Amino acid sequence: MNEQCDKKLPGLKSPGSVGDVMPMCIFVICIAFVMISFADCVRVINVKSSVSQISRQYILKMETYGYLTGEDRDDLVSALSGAGLENISLAGTDMSEVGYGNKISLYIHGTTEAGYEINEFRTSTAKY
Repeated sequence: MNEQCDKKLPGLKSPGSVGDVMPMCIFVICIAFVMISFADCVRVINVKSSVSQISRQYILKMETYGYLTGEDRDDLVSALSGAGLENISLAGTDMSEVGYGNKISLYIHGTTEAGYEINEFRTSTAKY
């Protein structure tokens, strides 16, 4: 009679154990952690890329006027805030007119909401 009970009957499944599914659960949790970490890194890279594009746009404006005008400064800070930069500092940026052919500089320093520091430095020549 025991021999009949030990045989698997068609359509019935054998009882599983936690050990069969545990490696898969651990793997899924690890993959979720990696994906969340990757998303955070991509967000920081995206902010840095946006800051680079914005700084390029404003250094070209500075070439035209020979300095960063007050209106452009306000627009620059607004654009940087929109890109995800906080605690924005423009210290070292040329805020007064330099002569034709002189060097102009744009310094941008700020942090992301995650606390990463972003620095951007651009130089060019006044061409107004």
